[in-house]
Amino acid sequence: MAKAKDDELAARREQVLLDQAVRADRDDGDDDVEEPEEESWDTKERKAEYLSFKRKMDEYKGAQEGMTSESESFKKQGNAYFTFGCYSQATIMYSEALELQPHNHVLFCNRSMAYLKQDMPEMALADAETSLEIEFSVDNIKAYWRQAQALLDLDRFEESEAAADAGIALQPHNPQINKVRRKAREASVVKRLLAGHWAGKLDNGIEQTLSFSADGEMTMSVFGHSLTSTYELSVEGNPRSMVVRMKQEVIPGQRPAPPMVYIFQFQSDDKELWLCHNVDGQDAVSGAALPTKFEGSGLVKHRRVEPAAPVTEIVSDEPMDVRCVRYMQEMNKILPLHPPQLPEKPSDTQIQEEVEMCGKVSQLRRLHGLEVHQRAVELAKAPADAPNEELKGLATDLRKRFIARRLLTEAPKVKLLTEPPKPPAPVAPAAAAQPPAATKDCTPSDRGNQEVATNALGRMVGAICGCGRSA
Repeated sequence: MAKAKDDELAARREQVLLDQAVRADRDDGDDDVEEPEEESWDTKERKAEYLSFKRKMDEYKGAQEGMTSESESFKKQGNAYFTFGCYSQATIMYSEALELQPHNHVLFCNRSMAYLKQDMPEMALADAETSLEIEFSVDNIKAYWRQAQALLDLDRFEESEAAADAGIALQPHNPQINKVRRKAREASVVKRLLAGHWAGKLDNGIEQTLSFSADGEMTMSVFGHSLTSTYELSVEGNPRSMVVRMKQEVIPGQRPAPPMVYIFQFQSDDKELWLCHNVDGQDAVSGAALPTKFEGSGLVKHRRVEPAAPVTEIVSDEPMDVRCVRYMQEMNKILPLHPPQLPEKPSDTQIQEEVEMCGKVSQLRRLHGLEVHQRAVELAKAPADAPNEELKGLATDLRKRFIARRLLTEAPKVKLLTEPPKPPAPVAPAAAAQPPAATKDCTPSDRGNQEVATNALGRMVGAICGCGRSA
């Protein structure tokens, strides 16, 4: 008995596949093939009557104890194919079952999932919506999942989130729907972040520009100097937040920069991006509470702007030394001969002046090109090697500026004497040189703090100049 039923089901399945193959061959035939005549009204009516008869028989079989309807057999076979990963075959079986049970929400929901597995989100969405039109209660919660996933695959992120919200309203802790909603929210935020660059003024008046990439990178640019970080979104809270981690080489013995946590929101129809962090040192390590309101000195209101045009390197066929003359002339104008002696906590104006100077140095380097820059650094290391007096003078001036910023040592290495030199005669106190007026009243601690601040900013210039510590 069981074997006979299996044989009958196999025969029906083969007939279904054969009929579909015939239809496919007819649809894919040459244009020259004559199209069959349109069916008459009588033929259509007879087919409709026959289909109605099949559906009634299927319903009758399903209602009888010990009997299995054809639609149920097709459904079970479709489920089996789906389990095996044969999603196309599963779709065929669900379609045959739906021909017999056109108002079965489960069959539409199952076929929707089979379409999703075949990367066919448009058809999956249509089936999920039809399933929900038939049954939209919590008993059909999977259809909400299929609908939200299909919309997500179609990059319709806001609609996907809304569909997920409808399902979560019925079953708040459904893991699949919550996961789809989180992905939809993240994708929506990333799409809005990628809509342009974001320019905003910090509390000290310095303007920064942020740009985001789809793979989780954020670049912050200040006066042409860029820092790359990674960002991770958290979109389930209110307000939403992101963790920013700076990409940097960690020096042995030095702690890496801690991650920064911001709350964010879009304003003015996504034309503004507000970022706010705790100015008292909020980070993922400290565990300090996130701000809950967009206010205070940690708030930066960024406006959406078009990406800035890149600095185009000067293309010139002039001799290298001629180009190097112009480069060093401009560099000597940008860098003061002596860097300012900054206090332990520089003012906003002092910080802005230093950052602006670093931006000019960076832009000058990109404008003239790496080759010209490297030649200028070589001459600054050894001005005596300059081929003419003009270059020698400019290289000497640039060397002085590099030495003042500790980018170069003051004198080249010399050979050791066979005998150690005699110590200089002691200088009488009355003849001792007076300290400069700028440091006259500084305590040793003050001078140390000034030196630390100056060295930190000097290293920033050094990183841009790329000359390193050398003789």
